Amino acid sequence: MFSTIKILLVEDEDLIRRLLSEAMEDDGFDVLQVATGDDALRYLLPNTNVDLLMTDLQLPGTLDGLDLAAAVRRHHPELPIIFTTGQPDRMGAWTTGAADLFIPKPYRPSQVCAAARRLIGR
Repeated sequence: MFSTIKILLVEDEDLIRRLLSEAMEDDGFDVLQVATGDDALRYLLPNTNVDLLMTDLQLPGTLDGLDLAAAVRRHHPELPIIFTTGQPDRMGAWTTGAADLFIPKPYRPSQVCAAARRLIGR
């Protein structure tokens, strides 16, 4: 039985978040949208039913995308993460592993969908 891939999309720019979410849902993903790293972490800590985290690096609140990823890794070390940003130098010292991918902005939604499927292995 094929299960739907559940993605937690963290993007503070409302238009980008809505357009990407709609494109991903049209491609068969189940997308939960949040605008901040803080909201994402509040959701992820008690839940393990997310297959992929996609986060922008620049986020409002106390957690940027890298802080969020570090916190997620402590609780869900195998969760694949897609990072996005318009400022690639912000990736800094983060070393992406086999379960991580970086996609620079601007990107096409189809590019993100294909990357998500590759990371999940479907």
